[in-house]
Amino acid sequence: MLVAIFIGQTNQPLLPGLNKYESMFMWGIATFSLICLGFARVVLMKGIAAAKNSLKPLHDKLSQYRFSLIRYLVICEVPALLSIILFMLTGNFVFQVFAAVFLGFMLAATPIRRRVIAALELNELEQSELE
Repeated sequence: MLVAIFIGQTNQPLLPGLNKYESMFMWGIATFSLICLGFARVVLMKGIAAAKNSLKPLHDKLSQYRFSLIRYLVICEVPALLSIILFMLTGNFVFQVFAAVFLGFMLAATPIRRRVIAALELNELEQSELE
């Protein structure tokens, strides 16, 4: 995002002729972003539910959690990257706001110990193994 801002401020937009379609792009990226966010949350919740309800050992549960988290991050990265590309093409900072919002969603899913324990509802023995 910072590189895109630097390039956008030092140079002209790559395709300034696209500015006449700016509102269409904004509505399109907003709709696409909401769809991606909903799909990403469903993927993450299904992965967590599968790991939580599994009788597998802790290592396998954490692997399932990690895999679903990676899928969530990849799905969230698509609209963020598309927003950055649209910013570089049009020069409109609204697209950087979309990218920043998705960066916030990705940072909110950061796997800290407390959040993983709460998501998987680990018992005391598994919590001590995690630490």
